[in-house]
Amino acid sequence: MTFIDNLKQLFGLGMPTAETKPVDLPTPTPVVSKPTPAPSGMPSTPRQREKIIRFIVEKLAAYSSETEALPTGLMLFIRCDDSAEKDRMDVALYASQPGHFQQELSRHLADHYIRLAPDWKFSWQFVPDKLPADCTHQWGTLGLEVIRPTTEKPLQVRIRALTGQTIEASYLLDPTSQDEFRIGRGQMVQTASGRVRTNDIAFINADEPGFDTVRGEPNLSVSRQHATIRYDAAKRRYYLMADAGGLPANGNKTKILRTNDTIERADLPGVGYVLTPGDQIELGGEAKLLMENV
Repeated sequence: MTFIDNLKQLFGLGMPTAETKPVDLPTPTPVVSKPTPAPSGMPSTPRQREKIIRFIVEKLAAYSSETEALPTGLMLFIRCDDSAEKDRMDVALYASQPGHFQQELSRHLADHYIRLAPDWKFSWQFVPDKLPADCTHQWGTLGLEVIRPTTEKPLQVRIRALTGQTIEASYLLDPTSQDEFRIGRGQMVQTASGRVRTNDIAFINADEPGFDTVRGEPNLSVSRQHATIRYDAAKRRYYLMADAGGLPANGNKTKILRTNDTIERADLPGVGYVLTPGDQIELGGEAKLLMENV
């Protein structure tokens, strides 16, 4: 820089050189915080509530304009994987406001001309793994059990052997006379505890009087105390329960062959497995019984 230029700069005259030219800094942009979006795929609470109501309304469409034998209650089953999902479902069902969800559901049912009994009850239950087999309706993680009045006529069904030979060609299950029907080999048998058991659906051995080779094969795979069919009057349903002789621990198996070609193992003691007409009951891997409508 020349002496003249220095002198001008000293007295504030002239333009600054490129070396001393001030640099314009950009104005900082203010940071505005944004709400954290919900994880993708997670429906909001109102959407969950709407989904539950739509499921119930669609499954109860058959009761539109009905006036007799109206359901007395609804039991909703919800499969939840973790506690956070349960909390969201509790909010969707107004758990902190008892009766509020039922009131809202009632309005939707009325809009679709669906009637329930005047004092109908609503409840729900969380299940961890899978929906109960006795759910009247299922959709995804939701299950619905429709509770019918006990004044309805008991449901009668017929049991007959497809493989193996029973003492009777077929058996009528009539809940007006009894609600438990025992299945086993032999009609009057003695159990391991010494008690005498009467089998209502009795298989017959080849060495017993009345065995007919034309009607079927021997039934050595059937235990003397193999299983029991129990009737639930409130739900108008039959359940199969494996007895001591029909459990894998004792060398036997009890299965239900469904009409949709699926197989369910009835291998837990004290647990009832739903039976519907068309189902086949397999005993010990060989003998088969068929449940039919009367």
